Amino acid sequence: MSRPPALSADEAKRKILFILEEGIVEPTWHCKEETMPRRGVEMTDLLHALKTGVIVRDPEWDDDHDNWKYRVEGEDIDGDALTAITVIIDADLTLLIVTVF
Repeated sequence: MSRPPALSADEAKRKILFILEEGIVEPTWHCKEETMPRRGVEMTDLLHALKTGVIVRDPEWDDDHDNWKYRVEGEDIDGDALTAITVIIDADLTLLIVTVF
C-alpha cells in the first residue's frame, strides 16, 4: 500500500478542530485505561489541549497501522503541559487519541 501524503501542521490542526465540532474523539484503550489515569487527564483536559494546542513537529508514519500520527502540544484546563498523539481518520470523521503525556 502506498503511503498517503501527510497533512501540513495547519491542515492537520484545521481537521482536528473540525472533528472536535462535527466528529468523534476516541481515545484508544491504552490511552483511556493507562496514560490518561496515570497523568490524571480527564476528557475535558484532552479536549482543551486539542482545541488550543499546536502541532510543531512533523507527523510520524506508523507502519503497523498505515497512518500518520500528529503530535498536538498544548495545556490541560489547569494550564499544565499536555501532549496528545493523534490519528486523523477522515473516512468516519474520527480523531483517534493514541496516547497522552
